[in-house]
Amino acid sequence: MDEKTKKMKFLQLQFCMLMMACTLLPDFWSLLGVPDFDVAAFCCQAVGVVGAGLALYDFHKGKVQMPTPFLGIAGAGVLCGLLSLIPGMPTWLDYIGLVAALVALFMSSNSLGIRWASPASQGAYLVLMAILLHLYDSIGDSTTTGIAALVGLVLFFIGLGKLQSGLDAKGAAGVSRLKIAVILSIVAVIFGWIPLLGGIVAGILLLIAFIVEFLGYTAMMQSSALGTQGQAGAGKLRISMIILLVGSIIGFFPLTGMVVGLISLVALWFVFKGWSMILQGLED
Repeated sequence: MDEKTKKMKFLQLQFCMLMMACTLLPDFWSLLGVPDFDVAAFCCQAVGVVGAGLALYDFHKGKVQMPTPFLGIAGAGVLCGLLSLIPGMPTWLDYIGLVAALVALFMSSNSLGIRWASPASQGAYLVLMAILLHLYDSIGDSTTTGIAALVGLVLFFIGLGKLQSGLDAKGAAGVSRLKIAVILSIVAVIFGWIPLLGGIVAGILLLIAFIVEFLGYTAMMQSSALGTQGQAGAGKLRISMIILLVGSIIGFFPLTGMVVGLISLVALWFVFKGWSMILQGLED
């Protein structure tokens, strides 16, 4: 397996492992034994299990050396994630799968010998993982996914700082707008905890953040430092934002939670594709 393919498969493994881990996060109602089946979350978990499993198989088929402890832990996480899809399976399977997936995430880079070409590439990788944590809250929508979403915003900001250092003027200007959007989103989360008026202020801040983020990706589409591949990736990220906007509008109507969750899942695919292409453009 060549180095470029190896890195793309690594991104697939990491993204799918983290998505699976998000679906396995415990919720208050599940801890009380109340059924919390959700079609969109189920689909995310299935995609995470299959995507991570295929990535591990491709590494094996490509004769990539994987330490036995890493392979065992990653395999256990995928297996537990697969078994927990079956109705009636014990809850402790979720917890084992969650721990195994998170441990495998932290072991993956060293175990597979992944080295990014620049700090900017490291930043793009961190942003890819952070956005997943942030966006999954629109699918899972629980206390734990909300906490994960806030952590994702913080990591998003840190990753953007690393990314900005390796871009030209157009790209750096785009990243600056993304950083402003992240700050507005964090402030919106804080206001969202305030009853009544806080929710209105949070909604206004999120709308401004959306516009600023969209303009940020528009500027990145003109960044020569990202190359043709990265510019196309920024375009896919704009598409993901439009899809999320459609999902938000549909969410105002009653009994549309499942539809919004599935729309968010489609947006996640565009996010993965977009930031993977940006990372690939930086590496090239």
